[in-house]
Amino acid sequence: MIHAQPGLFLRYEPTAAALPLIVDVSRSGREYPKEYRTPLPFTTVHDNVSMYVEDLYAGAPAVGATLLYCTFPNTWVDVNRDELDMDPSVVDGAWPVTLKPTPRTLEGLGLIKSKSRYGEPFQERKLAVAEIEERLTKYYRPYHAELKRIIDDMHTRFGVVRQISCHCMSAVGAPTHPDAGQPRPDFCIGDLHGKTTSPEFRTLIVDTLKSLGYSVTVNQPYVGNVLIDRNSDPARGIDSLQIEINKKLFMDTKTFRPTAGLAKVKADLDKLLAAVAEDTRKRIKR
Repeated sequence: MIHAQPGLFLRYEPTAAALPLIVDVSRSGREYPKEYRTPLPFTTVHDNVSMYVEDLYAGAPAVGATLLYCTFPNTWVDVNRDELDMDPSVVDGAWPVTLKPTPRTLEGLGLIKSKSRYGEPFQERKLAVAEIEERLTKYYRPYHAELKRIIDDMHTRFGVVRQISCHCMSAVGAPTHPDAGQPRPDFCIGDLHGKTTSPEFRTLIVDTLKSLGYSVTVNQPYVGNVLIDRNSDPARGIDSLQIEINKKLFMDTKTFRPTAGLAKVKADLDKLLAAVAEDTRKRIKR
């Protein structure tokens, strides 16, 4: 069963026996609001989307997981950033409280993007406080509320939760990234340097992907951000981690079309999801 909140998310319920497993695809949305504006060409805008990730993890409900797909674009407001992680230069006026931009945000990649991954200016003008607050109120906060609701419900019912936050990355580090110009692995697992998940869950993911023939790094070049940090609590059995997939495995980045590799990657991710589901069942029984 699919539950839709128009313009915000699609929630795919488990089609097998429900497990405390949530797969969030939170930065792949392509439903651009009518008010969306940017001086950049659409190809550049679209290149900032984690394309096809919702297709790659479409098998999640079949193993008992809930799949939550954010439908609005991360370049409208990025749900993987804290509300205060914003560059003051994008605001027309003064924000009501002190902003806390990270170094990456000051390079353009914050809550409201000021630059694309390759450094082009993303906004055609500064945004009024009311405009940004509207994005937070109508998009950002409702999505996070739904993600939290699902995780809280699962924890109440089962006592444990596994969250996999799903993204994709370019084959080579972009100029605005810390690994600029460097080739990337097939997969990068992020857990904020061990903060958001148990070592056992991270090892399960890493070892399973390696057994399928993929190269895998941990917290390099991505460590994860708000999506896994906000609801995780390994001490209470809530494990959250981020998985970045290299775009070269499944798409042509010049045309945005999927390649023959997409079917193989999806089949392998189905195997990963099955392994996680089986391990999660064992955790429930402990």
